[in-house]
Amino acid sequence: MKKKERDYIRELSKKQLEAASLPIMEERRKKWTKLNNGEVSEPLVGVEYNGLADEIFPDCQCESPLARELEAQIRRNIIYHECVNDDRVIPAYVSVPVYNNMIPFNHHTEYTYAHLPGGGSSMGYSWKYRIEDLERDFHVLEKSVFTVDPGLKKSLRWKAEAEEIIGDILPARITFPSFYFCLAGVMCSLMGMENMMLAIYDYPELFHRAMSALTNDYMEYMDAIEENGAILPNNDNSPLNQGSWGFTESLPPAGEIKGKTGFGHVWGHTNSQETVDMGVEMYDEFFFSYMEKLTERFGLLSYGCCEPVDGIWARCLSRLSNLRKLSVSAWCDEEYIGECIRGKKIVYHRKPSAIYISVDPVFDEEAFGAHIAKTIKAAAGCPLEITFREELTLRNEPWRLRRAVEIVREQYVRYWKH
Repeated sequence: MKKKERDYIRELSKKQLEAASLPIMEERRKKWTKLNNGEVSEPLVGVEYNGLADEIFPDCQCESPLARELEAQIRRNIIYHECVNDDRVIPAYVSVPVYNNMIPFNHHTEYTYAHLPGGGSSMGYSWKYRIEDLERDFHVLEKSVFTVDPGLKKSLRWKAEAEEIIGDILPARITFPSFYFCLAGVMCSLMGMENMMLAIYDYPELFHRAMSALTNDYMEYMDAIEENGAILPNNDNSPLNQGSWGFTESLPPAGEIKGKTGFGHVWGHTNSQETVDMGVEMYDEFFFSYMEKLTERFGLLSYGCCEPVDGIWARCLSRLSNLRKLSVSAWCDEEYIGECIRGKKIVYHRKPSAIYISVDPVFDEEAFGAHIAKTIKAAAGCPLEITFREELTLRNEPWRLRRAVEIVREQYVRYWKH
């Protein structure tokens, strides 16, 4: 790393530490803990922007790999704090990843990216599928391959390298995000959605064999993670899928865990967007029954992404005893889900429609406010969290995110009832 890069990263680290040291960060930590405990208290708002990055996040100035990783992480924290001001807790450390990985069925998905008319890159892509007919191509379903970082040795090396540069300002901390798996996503990447649906109808026994094999592979992967000590508690500022964080007292902190940390001590996450048009009975038989075997291993579970969950609540999701956070997407029956989870210590994790921020040429604050008010009323009596994460563009008006957060808070004041 060049001296110029080192000096630049150190100055950025001081800015993040300054933000992390503000009294409001401790207040937010307490609020997130109450929310994720399942308490009906103050609702919170978060942002996970995954859209056109250059609309809000500037390009990295550094060139060396470690410097670029540190710069990207630290600058994002600073920009979220200064330009968005959601309820995230800016950490007084830099996060070090955990290097565990599984390649389901040893299938390396091939992407073909679209290009804009002017030649620029696009976020759109297509997959190259390996299975056209499940019976004919069943042999391509190889044993899944996974790698586990025993004792988190690789993470510890990364941690040491980062702390050699900025450790006197920001320590480095290994963070274990919520464990994620998506069975339907795996099958869809192998054969495409239409072929996946037809295969269930044409070859139900073969499809069950595939799902059973995939579930067993995930079980082996999780066993290996536990046996090799490649897992850490994530009941703190660790990332929780769907743009949230793991703060909670419902999971034991590291100092209270006897023996090895296991999946029964941590958050997990799953979803099934690809099955949205499937009947609930078929979803239960071919997907949820397998997902359930994996989800029951977690201490706490977060479920859902963009798919509506109202149609599968009664038969499927209501069976999950460790469900603590439920995604309520823009396509979900908000009032019905509010009725279903009220009083059950399940966080109503709302994802507002992206139309107002990403599609409308003019940000209609009144219409957006009404949209948020509807959610707040539907979630009355539930722990409520609103997260913006489906916005793919800010229409070159990055201020829209901050204003959206402000409007959510304004509507909380007007309409929130415990």
